[in-house]
Amino acid sequence: MTIEIRFLKNKNFNEIHATSIDAFSDYALNMSNLTDKILYNRAIKNGISFESSVAAYENDRMVGYTLVGIGPWKNTVSAFDITTGIIKPYRSQGLASRMFDFILKKLASKGIHKFVLEVLQNNTPAIKAYEKIGFYIVRELDCFQLEFNKKKTFYKKVNGLQIQSVQKDQLSPFQAFLDWPPSWENSFAAIQRIPDELVLLSAVHENRPGGLLAYYPGLNWIMCLAVDKSLRRTGIATDLLSSLIEKIQDKVPLVKLLNVLHTDDGTIQFLSRMGFEKYTSQYEMELEF
Repeated sequence: MTIEIRFLKNKNFNEIHATSIDAFSDYALNMSNLTDKILYNRAIKNGISFESSVAAYENDRMVGYTLVGIGPWKNTVSAFDITTGIIKPYRSQGLASRMFDFILKKLASKGIHKFVLEVLQNNTPAIKAYEKIGFYIVRELDCFQLEFNKKKTFYKKVNGLQIQSVQKDQLSPFQAFLDWPPSWENSFAAIQRIPDELVLLSAVHENRPGGLLAYYPGLNWIMCLAVDKSLRRTGIATDLLSSLIEKIQDKVPLVKLLNVLHTDDGTIQFLSRMGFEKYTSQYEMELEF
C-alpha cells in the first residue's frame, strides 16, 4: 500500500466532505448533520489554512485528511486541528503521524511553533497517537446539551434588563466577563470569522452591558454565555438563555453548549439547574515544536 501525502487546495472540499462521511461513520458522536456547507463554514470559523492542511491518498483516492486553522492563541500565532479523519482500513498505520510531519514542517517555515487540538476523552487510540507525536493534555472540557422537551420553565425576567442584538464589532468589552480563556472553537476570534448567520444577544442593565450570548445556528452551538462578574446571580444568564430559546425552539429539538472548563463548578451547576445534561468530555491538547 503506497500512501501519498499532499497539501490541500480550496477546490478539494467536496472530496474532503465525502471522505469525512466515511471516516466518521463509526465515530462516538453522530456527525451525519455535517453537510459540506456546514463543514466548510466550520473550517472558516476556525481559521482554515488550506496550504497548511493535508490529505492522504492511495491511487488518487483520499483516505485521510487534517484540516488546519491558523490564528491567535495565548498571545502568539498558532495552529489548530479543525478535524482529522481517517477511513477505517487505514487507521493504526501511522498515517496521522505522517500527515502531522508534513504539517509541522510547513508551519515551522511560517514561524508557527504551537499546535492546539481537541479530542474526545474516550477516543483512546487518537489520544495515544497525538501523545506519540508530542501533544500533551492542557485542560479538560465538558460538553452539554439542553433538550427542549425536557426543559424546565426558567424565565427570570430581571427588572430593568433589556435583551438586544449586538454586532460583531461591539464584542470587545465582553471579553472582560470571561473567567477563563475559551477553547479555540469558541474564541472571540472564531466568532468574528463566522461567515454565515450568527445570533449575538446582549443583556443591557442600567444602560451598560451586563451579559453576552453568542449562538451559531450552523452548528446549533452556544459559543459564549458570559455575565459581568458584578452582576452574576441576578438572573441575567437565565434571561439570555430564555431569549435564545424563544427564537430557536420551534426550529431545533435541542441546543448544545460545548467546551466548559471541567473545574468551573459555578457554570456547570448553573447549566444543570437550567436542564442541560453533559453528553461528552474532551481534552484540549497542545504541541510546542
